[in-house]
Amino acid sequence: MANHKSSPTPPVVIFIHQRAELVRGLMERIKIHTPEKMWIIADGPKSDVGAEAKDLCIEARREAEHGVRWPCEVRRVYADINLGLRARIETGLDAVFRVEEEAILLEEDCHPGPDFFPFCREMLHRYRTNTLVGCVSGNCYLPIKANLDSSYFYSRYPQIWGWATWARAWNAYDRSRWYWPQGGYEEYFPGSPKEEAEYWDTLMKRVEKMEIQTWDYPWISFLFWKKWVCVTPAQNLVKNVGIGPGATNTLDPKVDPGWARQERLNPPYRKPAEFHTDQRLDHLVFQNHYRRMSGRRSFWTRLRDFTTLERKQGHK
Repeated sequence: MANHKSSPTPPVVIFIHQRAELVRGLMERIKIHTPEKMWIIADGPKSDVGAEAKDLCIEARREAEHGVRWPCEVRRVYADINLGLRARIETGLDAVFRVEEEAILLEEDCHPGPDFFPFCREMLHRYRTNTLVGCVSGNCYLPIKANLDSSYFYSRYPQIWGWATWARAWNAYDRSRWYWPQGGYEEYFPGSPKEEAEYWDTLMKRVEKMEIQTWDYPWISFLFWKKWVCVTPAQNLVKNVGIGPGATNTLDPKVDPGWARQERLNPPYRKPAEFHTDQRLDHLVFQNHYRRMSGRRSFWTRLRDFTTLERKQGHK
């Protein structure tokens, strides 16, 4: 299928809070692609903070608005109070996909490289009517030595540090439901490596108990339930520049997400030979990304500690 270079960039949605410098850098990257429509989704200040924090929210919004220096329709969805990351993203996406059929999505600290927008634009077009595709990822966490014969692969794992999707996918998601099955990860993906199943079952147990407050894991479980695939580029196209102090979740500045694949990804984009998730590649993503996401003391280690503690308490 031909690459649609001449087609306009789909609506771009940015989620911002109070890091104006990061918003400024994000807008510098977006302006190169001059989307015809943008949504600015902004969270509000916490009720227990002083005037300085409120001013930071105002400054971040000002940077986003002033950063649009080309003909563009701008829609603003601003919260007066702090909704928190999960509610702000979920309600923001609800607002967007009541209006838009598709969109490209970026948080204030997720800064795209030059190939992100062209890739998302083409994949949104290519898979628009394929109801087995749930989203387009901007991140690739495969190790450098992993060989691909295509420009992207089909993954069970959606990566959300820069991504894209359609209204048909987001609007099918019922957040009042819990999508993790009694049989756990193995029920969704029979024959998966034991360590992978243990990781996700332990993680989702904590999400269900509200011990982990985030929006993306419930979304992931929904995609697992639907058996939808995620289009994932062969190179990493977006970098999270906000890791460390000031981040909502990823506070350790030593974290290594496993995004060593940084080569250019140019059209025409070669399809994988077969339309199904690649378990071998997904396990490499699991090992290279999920198991190392919290720096020297990995999230995987902390999850195993949590599991061990639960077992000990269960034997008391």
